[in-house]
Amino acid sequence: MTERRGGTANWADPWPVVGVRRGEPQSSAGVDALRGLGFAVVLDVDPIPSDADVYQDHLNNHAAVRMFNELRIAYVASRLAPDWPRYVRRSGSTVVVRELHVEYQSEGLMHERFVGATRWSARRGKSGLVEQRLVEATTGRPLARAWVVQLLVEPAGVEPFPDWLWERIGEVEGGPIPVLDATRRDWDLAPE
Repeated sequence: MTERRGGTANWADPWPVVGVRRGEPQSSAGVDALRGLGFAVVLDVDPIPSDADVYQDHLNNHAAVRMFNELRIAYVASRLAPDWPRYVRRSGSTVVVRELHVEYQSEGLMHERFVGATRWSARRGKSGLVEQRLVEATTGRPLARAWVVQLLVEPAGVEPFPDWLWERIGEVEGGPIPVLDATRRDWDLAPE
């Protein structure tokens, strides 16, 4: 693992990930469950001490959010580095999370082993939609799922992700990434 300094990763070793193991995951019911859902990028995930609820032996509410963040970084480190991190740095850009939705599905215990998965599932306007799952490795029991809207912010503002990146992600995912209608309903509109 590489050290993070000042909020940036040292991409000389493109594995600045905390709590996610490098390489193919150990064979398990959890891996099979995630592959069955169509996830191409599946990795072993280990809780770290700060994931513990201080009063109980389970994961705190932040643990899944932290694990999902690290899984997104692991996706880049294992499938898109060094080209994508170099592009982001050289263009003065940053990738930001505009929306993050987490659904907790079951209790996770500190002594359990987990498997996580990440995929870019769609393009919408200038954004990319990422889906993630976290399951208990031995049984495949769902722990949490997430939906993430990511944007590329360059010095001039929000820009579309470059076409070459979508092509590379399509290679990782096993096919082109679907393009969704870019229009959105206002949050405050009630269904009719």
